[in-house]
Amino acid sequence: MSTTAEIERIVRGLPKVSLHCHLIGSVQAATLVELAAKHGVVLDGGRTAENLFDHASYEDLDEFLRVLDVAGSVIRDVDDFHRVTYESLTAGGAAHNVLYREIFLSPPGHPGIGYRTIIDGVRAGMRDAETDTGIRSNLIVGLNRNDTPGAATELVETMIANPYDEVIGIGLDYSEMIGPPEKFWKAFRLAGEAGLQRTAHSESGPPHNIETILDLLGCSRVDHGYHVVDDPDITRRCVEERIPFTCTPVSSDIGRYSGSGDGSHLRIKQMVDAGLLVTIDSDDPPMFGTDPTNDYRALAHALGYGLDTLASFTDNAIEASWLDADGKRDLRQRADRMVADLAAPLMKTP
Repeated sequence: MSTTAEIERIVRGLPKVSLHCHLIGSVQAATLVELAAKHGVVLDGGRTAENLFDHASYEDLDEFLRVLDVAGSVIRDVDDFHRVTYESLTAGGAAHNVLYREIFLSPPGHPGIGYRTIIDGVRAGMRDAETDTGIRSNLIVGLNRNDTPGAATELVETMIANPYDEVIGIGLDYSEMIGPPEKFWKAFRLAGEAGLQRTAHSESGPPHNIETILDLLGCSRVDHGYHVVDDPDITRRCVEERIPFTCTPVSSDIGRYSGSGDGSHLRIKQMVDAGLLVTIDSDDPPMFGTDPTNDYRALAHALGYGLDTLASFTDNAIEASWLDADGKRDLRQRADRMVADLAAPLMKTP
């Protein structure tokens, strides 16, 4: 049994690869308050940085999405997007040994802001973060499933008309119950024809939504997907095909997607025990009172996972990433060196 101090040494030093982190949801409360003041936006009830995020209330997905929309509405110009991207990748990424992140970007969450304005600011933040800390990153453009399928297709068309090397794929987020995946097949087909990678959130729907995501939308991985273990046949298929699942322990526990909100994380344990390709990330970190290190910490304490299992999540994420073969090789070499350094004290004879 690892001591608390040993768990802390491991989770802090562990190399991490981030495949499920939303830009809007990774903005610190203090930054959002400053941006609101900059743009003359009065936050609900005169909220401050200390009470802007009410983690416990996000058991109600609609309440969380409401706060997320407020956050998106105050990120408006190139400088704003540069700032929030840089802070997310440095203090919210590299400071936790995140080596690489595929950032979920949600243009529909910034109403009235042009696509190129968003991308230009985000790319500038990505470049500066890599220069200052070494963290690499790419972008996934999220389609809002609570909007119309036509709006999703229009966004993909905008992406295709305005190509950027850093924009490597699309995702599908917001409420799954309002926007089941099959509604968006045209947008996903168009993205596939353009050579874009594809993923989709599936946290609250039935297991067959995962088959829809894989077969109709052509996705190569699934975000969340905890209900996969409710169907043995779909579980078996995903194990055999090595379908990655990007799990987010803390936010999903609060939202009661991966369990009963008791911190047991038993859904993730079931997925790991079944042999599924599980990765770990922090979703919307400050909004849920977490960070990239804390999500690993939660699993280490709740499930007794040690270095080998925790490091396997990073290895899975490298495999599941949308980097090319050379990028994955370089990333794995960096991660392996860091894991070896972490393991060295464990190899010493008492």
